[in-house]
Amino acid sequence: MSFKQYKYTQQPTGQFIGFSPNVAQFQNAAYQQQLLQQQQLQQQQQQQQQQQQNQLGAANTFRVLPLDPIPSHEQESKFIENNRFLKNEHIFNYVNVPGANHKGATDAERIQLAFESNLDDEVNYYLTYLVHTSKENPQWLNLKGQHSFLIEPLSNLLNCTVIDPQAQNIDMNKTLDTSLILRNLVQDIDHSQVISMNFKIRENLLKILKNKIILNDDFTNEYFDQSKELLRYSMDIIEAISSYLAPAPIDDPIFLSLIDLLKIVEGRSVIITILRSMSRLMYNSHKTGDAPDHLDEEILDKVCSYLMLTINSENDNDELIITSLDFLYQYLLPNRVDKLLSSYKRRSILRRCLPKLLTYKLNYKTEYNKNLPILKLVKRVKDETPTQPPTLPEQLVNRLNVIPEPHRASAWMRCSYRATDDGHVTQISLWRSYEGQFSKFASMNNYGKLLPAVDFIKNVQHAFPNSSAMVINLPDGSRKFIIKGIEPRLRHVDLDQGKLEALTDQQAGDLGSELKEACQEPYQLFQYNFNDYLTLAEINTSTSLLINQLMVYDQGVELFTGLREEFVQNLLKVPNLLPYIYDALNELEY
Repeated sequence: MSFKQYKYTQQPTGQFIGFSPNVAQFQNAAYQQQLLQQQQLQQQQQQQQQQQQNQLGAANTFRVLPLDPIPSHEQESKFIENNRFLKNEHIFNYVNVPGANHKGATDAERIQLAFESNLDDEVNYYLTYLVHTSKENPQWLNLKGQHSFLIEPLSNLLNCTVIDPQAQNIDMNKTLDTSLILRNLVQDIDHSQVISMNFKIRENLLKILKNKIILNDDFTNEYFDQSKELLRYSMDIIEAISSYLAPAPIDDPIFLSLIDLLKIVEGRSVIITILRSMSRLMYNSHKTGDAPDHLDEEILDKVCSYLMLTINSENDNDELIITSLDFLYQYLLPNRVDKLLSSYKRRSILRRCLPKLLTYKLNYKTEYNKNLPILKLVKRVKDETPTQPPTLPEQLVNRLNVIPEPHRASAWMRCSYRATDDGHVTQISLWRSYEGQFSKFASMNNYGKLLPAVDFIKNVQHAFPNSSAMVINLPDGSRKFIIKGIEPRLRHVDLDQGKLEALTDQQAGDLGSELKEACQEPYQLFQYNFNDYLTLAEINTSTSLLINQLMVYDQGVELFTGLREEFVQNLLKVPNLLPYIYDALNELEY
């Protein structure tokens, strides 16, 4: 039996039922009837299932599956386990799966699309991202390359309705984020060049400088604090780009706005930033026809007044002083010295402060701040000799009372009297002093009995070998019995010191010590070249530049006339200062 062409026969149910030959003689009637019955039965079952599903869908719109949530840690463990299994199983090959081996859009493209979408969530997210990136990794951003598209959206967002009612941006926070991004970017030279050339950014910065909330000090405004923060960021941007805008023309709006702002602000950091920006805008300016011609007396007085901070070297205003010196230097370059020195107040400040700033905060040493053996003046007039010996303390008297006579008498005289060349005492006064000191102890111990007067006088030469008893004939014919070579002390001494002074050649009495201290002794003069190790600070070199620039003009020479000696004194204190003020010294006369 030969078979001809066969084909698959598919019923409406979507299932294959077998093979059917095209030739009629091979068809079996009984077999076909059985197949038809099976087909009808399947159709009935499908219709019943469809009816049940329709009824269930009508009763419940949403289908709820009762699933128990799996804890997070179990999910992570299962994910790790499945991932490890799939990684080690080589039968799974991800080939031609959508998204495989495709990194997607780059970060730069995502940022660009976010700004083009103008969706608040997208813009806010990438503004925050750029704030962090511009601070932590500013090299990643390249405004001259793949991120050049950032200039346009950032310039638009730098303005808002708080500053300009016609602005499209109504969110002040976006403006703050934008200004902070630009502030971080301009710290790089390449970025600052690109930003300085954008007219729209400069225009918006000018609007921020003219913000009425700041100029009117409207602290009741709800945006006052945000406006102050925005001004601070904007001033940093202007400071960075001002070098590329110099020299500022006479009608430069940014320079004029900085002048108005300098007159009202009081914060030190803002003042420093304004002065730096104006100094850079004045760089390479001409004598006339440039922006510095708008600087009035008020601004010049204010800048010169900052130099008075040098009076107290303990303050921390070095940065403000250096900025003021640089401002005056840039102002003077095109021969504006006449206007600067036209005020007596400014001339007095410059004449008083500039020489002092040459050695400001340098730790130099002189004979005035270094301990040197300088001669001290002492009293050279001899004190009046006392008539009575000093009163002995009780402790010293107790030590004397245990000494037997005549040693007690000798020890007492050495404690109360001293040897001298031209002094003397009467014998009767010496005896009475001895008697008055020990008579009350005469009956208290075995050694309390006093020496007889004759023995006591003889004992004086034993106590003081250089003394002697003498008789002086007075003009009235009477005689005076004295002990020559001793006199009462001003202050008592102890037993050992009294014995040492009496039995040796050392005469360390009160007068002797004074005369010894009064002797002049030579001492080594201070050598100022010890300060040659000192290195000048920026504030010292900036001062020397300003002084040299003033000395170019006759008015400047007249200003420092008579101060040559003060300049020389500064050189003695800091020898390394000579190369910086040598030209100025040549212009001055004593």
